Parts: sequence; structure tokens; C-alpha cells
Amino acid sequence: MVKLIVPPPCLGKPKPKFYCLKKGTEVVRIFRPEFNPTAVTFRFWGPLYRFDHHRGNCPNFCYQLLDCQQCNDRERGIYYVAPQLSSCLVEIFGDVDCIEITDHQVAIVTVTQDLKLLDIRGSGAMRAGANETTLAKTEKRSLSQAWSRYFYEQQTIYSEVHGLIYYNAHNGEEAIALYERAQNFLVCKPENVMPLKHELLRGLVLKAADENNLEVIPYW
Repeated sequence: MVKLIVPPPCLGKPKPKFYCLKKGTEVVRIFRPEFNPTAVTFRFWGPLYRFDHHRGNCPNFCYQLLDCQQCNDRERGIYYVAPQLSSCLVEIFGDVDCIEITDHQVAIVTVTQDLKLLDIRGSGAMRAGANETTLAKTEKRSLSQAWSRYFYEQQTIYSEVHGLIYYNAHNGEEAIALYERAQNFLVCKPENVMPLKHELLRGLVLKAADENNLEVIPYW
């Protein structure tokens, strides 16, 4: 069994690996207007999900595995995207094994300047001071969130990264978590947003569902 590691790293000095998300790169985001008014809206309420770095009721530089009280952290926002639609789909619907489309929107978002990401894919997780099970596979959200706060705050080790790139826990495809440091470097044209139930997306959604053993509540 792979050992889960609590920050800070206790053995060895981290040798972080970085990835450049280049200017002009397009990434995919699925969002619901009920919670995110626009395709490039960051979420400042948290922590909720895997790499949320919101402090909740935790002070700065505290990495204990606490159930941080969710709150509106005005200084810390998070934004999840992926290179492929299929990665977004499994991250959102993978736990329920069914793609149930309501008001979900799909956006193609463009990066407007190079973004520096901490690369925690594969051996990158160990180089960062943890391991992939601890960061991207664990069900203990308090653990992965503590690491995200650590990466965000320990700038002498990890620099002022814009976010993280990792393999998602469901099918191992790439996913990206961006900190609010990147919020001014993303754009999305109105024509690059469409409903997930749009006929043009039908083939991609059904293909991803078939490849990942997900059911789809039909809209078509």
C-alpha cells in the first residue's frame, strides 16, 4: 500500500518539476451558470474539491488535516479545466456513473500568456515532496487541499505558480487546477460557449461515455 504523505515533506528536499501552459493554448471547461456566471469565473468559495487552496478557518501556513470550514475567501479562487472534454466529463460525472446534463455549459478557454504550473503528474508528485496517490488519487480531500495550500504558500520552494497539472483520479487523463493568480490571463469568446446538450457535442459526449463506462441520460 502506498503511504499517504502529510505536508510538509519530511524526507529529502523537493525538486519540483514545472510545466509551461503556453500562450494561445485552448483548454476545456464545463460549468453551470447557476454557480459560475461566466466561463472564466473563478470560485472563491471553499474549500470543496481536490486542490482547493482556500483557507476556510485555517490560518496561513497551517497544513494540518483539518475539515476547514467553507467560506468566501476573497484572496483565493480556484478554476478547474482540462485539455480534453472527456477529462472534464469524468471529473464531474465519474462518481455517479451517469452523465446527467442539466444547464451545464461547455467553454473553450484560451490562455493569453504563458502560465507556470507545478507538474505533479507521475514522478512529478514525488519530486514535489509527496506521491501521486496522496495528491491525485486520495479520497481524503483535506489531504490534497493541505498540499495545494502548501504549494501555493511555499514560494521559496515552488515559486509563485499559477496552478497545478495532474492526472485525474477517474481515467488518468490530464487535468489542470488554476489559482486566482491566473485569472487575468484567460479569455473566452461568446461563440466558444455552448450547452453540453448541444447537438454538435453529441458525438464527443457519447464517445467519452462509452470509453469510460458512463451512462448518458439522453437529450438527443
